[in-house]
Amino acid sequence: MKKYFFYFFIFWTTSSFGEVYSQFKNFPFMNPYFSQSSLSSILGLPNPKFMSMNKKLDYNLNKKIVDFCTKIDNVYKRLNWAKSPCLELPWTYDYISELGYPLIYWNFTDRNNIDEISKIHRNVTLILGGVHPDEKTPIHLTFRIAESLLKNPDLYKNSSVIIAPLVNPDGFFMVPQKRTNLNGVDLNRNFPTKTWETLANYQWDHSKYKDIRKFPGKFSNSEQGTRFQIDLITKYNPNKIISIHAPLAFLDLDFENQKVLKQMNTTTLGRSAKKLAKIISETGGNYTIKDFGVYPGSLGNYAGNERSIPTITLELNSTDARLVDKFWNRFSPGLLKAIQFEFKKQKYSSVNLNTEDVSSEVVLFNKF
Repeated sequence: MKKYFFYFFIFWTTSSFGEVYSQFKNFPFMNPYFSQSSLSSILGLPNPKFMSMNKKLDYNLNKKIVDFCTKIDNVYKRLNWAKSPCLELPWTYDYISELGYPLIYWNFTDRNNIDEISKIHRNVTLILGGVHPDEKTPIHLTFRIAESLLKNPDLYKNSSVIIAPLVNPDGFFMVPQKRTNLNGVDLNRNFPTKTWETLANYQWDHSKYKDIRKFPGKFSNSEQGTRFQIDLITKYNPNKIISIHAPLAFLDLDFENQKVLKQMNTTTLGRSAKKLAKIISETGGNYTIKDFGVYPGSLGNYAGNERSIPTITLELNSTDARLVDKFWNRFSPGLLKAIQFEFKKQKYSSVNLNTEDVSSEVVLFNKF
């Protein structure tokens, strides 16, 4: 009930209908695409306990995942990949896409990674794939990482790994596959960053080509895939995020806002983040590390710069579906090492980062 009083308070104290809508349109029960499984969190019940109360709902949720994995298998066959591991994994989901597909993920956790007193997970890695599903190779790599963790729990000893292998299933199941979701929005341009309102659409409107594949949306955080990623970040508070893309052929580390760096030297955490990027690079045959900058609405800006969560983007050098085994052999050792790499999160609450400051300090590029 406390949640409903909170919603009413926002409605009562907001000065205009536009502001009311901007607040309420993202609430779970106002969202027609929010999955039924999230009723458990609305009611304040643990998901397993809620499922035991309603076996029919449990069946429907499982059927939705089975149907989804069957479609994944069909695409794997079309791409001449081996059978997907999708049905072998114990997925769950809290959101569904605009086309109704479950936004699946799983939390692989070693109980030794949980502090007995605070119940906080110490070393948490979030791995994201399929943000741009026309980039086929990252999806295969992310599913295969999940399969390896399932078969070998020692790979996440003293760690937690949250894997979301297909953030944008709508684009993946389209023929041909698309970078954007059903609404034509680029999910790596839609995060509610500090510069989004002033710069996202302005830069897109005034870009030389006005690439529809990179449309940031009419509103920030307007898309299911964006809300899903934000929810995972909020729920699991990762120490590091790895997002896999293609085909730009480099590693990019987003961490520490430029305004922060002008006020202090690189932090211990910043040096550790660079060390982690170097480990992945060296294990992958000295793969190029490139500071590619950020963009209003990108994950690197939202998580890396604004929230000081080291965010590494691994850009494979090709989307050619025939190269997936090559990429697995080259990059899986470094990615599995990254899971074990531990450092503490640090926040910069003392630095005032208003919109004007950030827009003048952050280097902006047409990223990904």
